Amino acid sequence: MVASISAQGQDPTYCGGQVTGGAEGTFSVEYHANFAVLTMNGLNNNQQSKESYILYCSELPVPPYELLGYGVDTSLSQFKVPVTNVLVGGSYTSSYVELAGGRTTIKVLEDPQNIVSPCLQTLVKNGSIIALDDSNFNQYNNINVGFRINQHQAQVKDVWIPMSIEVSPLLRVEYIKAVSLFFNNGQNATMTYEKIKGSYNNLSIDMKNIPAEKKKRIGWVKYDFTRGSWTLRNSAFTRGIITDAGGIPFPLSGDGVNDNADISLSDFKILVSNADILIDQTEFNGNKGGETTVLAYWRKLAGFTGSDNPRVLDEKNVYSLDATVNMVGISDYQYRMPSRPDLLLRDVIHVQYRTYNPDHNLRFLNKNFLFAQGASIKLGPENCDMENTMTPFPYNSGDITMSPLKPSFSGDPNGPPALIGGGIYGAGGDSQGGDASGGGGSKTKNVVIAVVSVAAVLGAAFAFAFYKWSRRAKEDRFIELEEEMNNEIPLN
Repeated sequence: MVASISAQGQDPTYCGGQVTGGAEGTFSVEYHANFAVLTMNGLNNNQQSKESYILYCSELPVPPYELLGYGVDTSLSQFKVPVTNVLVGGSYTSSYVELAGGRTTIKVLEDPQNIVSPCLQTLVKNGSIIALDDSNFNQYNNINVGFRINQHQAQVKDVWIPMSIEVSPLLRVEYIKAVSLFFNNGQNATMTYEKIKGSYNNLSIDMKNIPAEKKKRIGWVKYDFTRGSWTLRNSAFTRGIITDAGGIPFPLSGDGVNDNADISLSDFKILVSNADILIDQTEFNGNKGGETTVLAYWRKLAGFTGSDNPRVLDEKNVYSLDATVNMVGISDYQYRMPSRPDLLLRDVIHVQYRTYNPDHNLRFLNKNFLFAQGASIKLGPENCDMENTMTPFPYNSGDITMSPLKPSFSGDPNGPPALIGGGIYGAGGDSQGGDASGGGGSKTKNVVIAVVSVAAVLGAAFAFAFYKWSRRAKEDRFIELEEEMNNEIPLN
C-alpha cells in the first residue's frame, strides 16, 4: 500500500510538479518562473464559475508587480508549496488528498467519524487529525489550505473541488492531479491518475466486444422514503458506468428520464421483472419496516408478496452499495466513488460476467443485502499498514489493478430473456403496468396524458405549451439556486 509521498525535487519552472490540465476542462494550470496559476472550473450548469489560485515555490509570495507582468490577477490567494497543514471538508474530498500524496498533511477533517480510509482512521485515533470547528478562528489560521466541495470565496485559504454526477465516470479523477500541485507532487500523482484511467479503459474496451443481444439489463434504483416512491438513478455517471461495464441501463427506450425520477409501482415492477442486475441505493439504515429482514421490507416496498419473486431476486442479483464500510457503517462507495470509478466498474462487470475476472472480490457492490449479513468488509485503524503490518488492506493507490486486455471476451453464451410488459422499462409502446405518473415514463409521457385529458386540439396545444413552460421555469430556477449556493449537483 502506498502511503504519503514526499514532495518531489522538481524543476522550479514547474512549481507544484508538471501536470497537464484536465482533458475535459475540469482544471487548468499555467506555469511561470517559480509559481503556477491553478484554475478550478465549474461543471454542468455551473460552468461559468471558476476559482484560481497562485502556488509559489519561492520563500516569499509572488510580488504584485511580477504578477502584473504576467497578466495574473493580484487579488488571487497565494499558497506556498508544499503545504503541510491541511483542512478537508467532506470525507470523499480526503480521498483526493490521499491519492495526491498528502495524507499525513491532513490536520483537520469536517467529519472524522465518517472516514473510511484505514490510515486516516489511525491518524484520527492518535489525535493527529481533529474535527473541523468553523467557529474556531485559531484552527483555521493554523492551516495552510482547506479543500472543500463548496465555494467559499470569502475564505482565502479555501480551495474548491467541484462535484457533479452529470459527468462521465473518469472526469472527476482528474482532480487528483490538480490537488497534487499543493504537495509539489504533480508527477507522481499523474502516474496514479494514469493507472486509474488505464485500469478503467482496459475494462471498458473489453466490454465493447460484447454483442448487443448478449448485454445484461441493469437497473440502478432507490426508494425515497420522503417521497414514498421508487426512483431511477439515471445520471451521466450511473449511465456511463453501466454502459462501460457492458450493460444496458434503464430506461430501455424513450427520450430519457431525469435522474432520481419517480417511478410508479406498476412501472417499477416491469423494470424489476426485466432487470438482469439491480443496484439498490436505498438508505435503509437498518430499518426493516416491521418485517423480519431488510430484504423482506424491500420486497414489500417493491410490491412483491408471497412467492411472487422476479427473476433478478430468484437469481440473487440484487446488490446494495455497502460491501465495504467503516466501523460506523459509512460506505466506501460514498467515500471513493468520485476518485476511484475503476473499482465500481470492475464490480459491475463481475456481477454480470463471472468468467471475465473470476477471482475478483467485490469492493462496493454487496450481495449480502439478500442474506441480511451486512457489509462484507469492515475497515478500521488496524487495517492501516502504519499501525499493524500484519493486517493491511490495499487502499487508494494501493488497490489499482491493471487487467490485461481480453479481446476474445464476448460475454455469456446466452443473452437475457425476452422483455416483459410495455413502456420504457419493457418492450416499448404503451406501458402495460398502469399509471406511470411522477416522471417514471419518458419526458413526453406527461404531455400525452395532458392531450388525452383535453378534448379540443387547441386545449392539447395549450397543455403542451404550459408543460414546456413550467418545466423550463423549474430548470431555470434550479440553475439559479445552484449558482446562488455556489455549489454543484450532489455527489450521488
